[in-house]
Amino acid sequence: MGRKSDADGTAAKTVIVIGGGLAGLAAARSLAKDGYIVTLVEKRPFLGGRAFSFYDREVDCEVDNGQHLFMGAFSYYLELLRDFGTLDKTVLQDRLSAEVVLNGKRGVLSSTPILGPLHLLPSFVTYPHLGLRDKVLAAYGMLKIRRTDRRKHAGELDGQTLYQWMKSNRQTERAIDNLWNLIILPTLNDDIRNVSADMGLMVLQEGLLRKPRDAALGYSTVGLTSLTGEPAERFLEEHGSTVTLGKGVKSLRIDEGNVTGVELTDGSTIRADAYLSALSFDVLLEVLPEEVADGPFFSRIAGLSTSPIIGIHLWYDRPIMDPAFIGVLDSPVQWVFNRSKIQGSEGGPGQYVCVSISGAWDYMEKPKEELRTLFAAEMARLFPQARGAQIDRFLVVKQPQATFRSVPGVAALRPPQTTPIRNLFIAGEWTDTGWPSTMEGAVRSGVYAAEALASRT
Repeated sequence: MGRKSDADGTAAKTVIVIGGGLAGLAAARSLAKDGYIVTLVEKRPFLGGRAFSFYDREVDCEVDNGQHLFMGAFSYYLELLRDFGTLDKTVLQDRLSAEVVLNGKRGVLSSTPILGPLHLLPSFVTYPHLGLRDKVLAAYGMLKIRRTDRRKHAGELDGQTLYQWMKSNRQTERAIDNLWNLIILPTLNDDIRNVSADMGLMVLQEGLLRKPRDAALGYSTVGLTSLTGEPAERFLEEHGSTVTLGKGVKSLRIDEGNVTGVELTDGSTIRADAYLSALSFDVLLEVLPEEVADGPFFSRIAGLSTSPIIGIHLWYDRPIMDPAFIGVLDSPVQWVFNRSKIQGSEGGPGQYVCVSISGAWDYMEKPKEELRTLFAAEMARLFPQARGAQIDRFLVVKQPQATFRSVPGVAALRPPQTTPIRNLFIAGEWTDTGWPSTMEGAVRSGVYAAEALASRT
């Protein structure tokens, strides 16, 4: 990627990137490396977007807004961390291994790398949460998933749910609930009965059925702001960019098919040769002129919807679990993370754990004390050592608009990174990246938008 000249021979050297989430950071990083003079504007006093952490004085530690996992398949995200110099602050499994609990019985989904794309099949033999018939049909389903050409059948797959596709391919209710949705719910932040077959199959193909290494799970050993936010700011400043925090965007000024300036919430206006928005889709529609937002290109964005996530953080007075994380079936507790182990703070008398609840509509309106009663009791049911333990601190972090929903028909709503406005480009995991709403999708969108900008300017 390199700066190119306009028709009059003048190179576009200055770019304003609006939004400091992963998409904006990825775009600014790519542009700064390519020699552009970048100004990054973020309304909050820190970078990272929906992947951030904050310091909790009561427990004297950095707390993530919610537990974030990545996979070996997240190549763009891993490259971003490498550029920011923080890849060594993450752990990626050598091979997939995930413990799954149902009614007190524990099983493990694991990878056997020597088998290549069929690396998950051996773990089916001992996986206790499927019967023999379920396993045979799940193996058949795995082969069907791998062989499905999503590009050839894009319209058909985007028009149905993954649940409908699974049922038409002989998957049992037990396999859908105890295997496939175990993967889909946390990845797409929605139930398998709601998500499009296209995006669901994409996750299964890219994350599980290509290379065994792609299926490995990873996590940060430090808070997310320490992993990406602060290092991104240092990286950009070292590459001659300006990072402006604490100032939001009031409006984009557009005249004769070009953005002519960005009006900020403090009343000032900033200008550049090109502009790249990494705002959420709803905020972008708010800052665009009404006639532009209502036009055929941008108006489709209004059809996108969102799904919530809740992170429940508990500090026990004693250890209650050993693994770094455990999946739980048939329980409001979906995934439990041993934050003490993840952060390398084991050895003390207590333990910090985080419960991550995807597609959390049922719990968004419940008050903190009701959630405490519900999840403290459920944790005690699931983990015998929690039954006599005291909860020293209980914290709830609700993210009502955590991700966009990958429901049937969503493909037509996701715009490309290039817009009809000649010098305006857009990023965000909600744009057309070929990926769902993940950290990888966000980073890819930023890189794609930067590439589109470079090819046009």
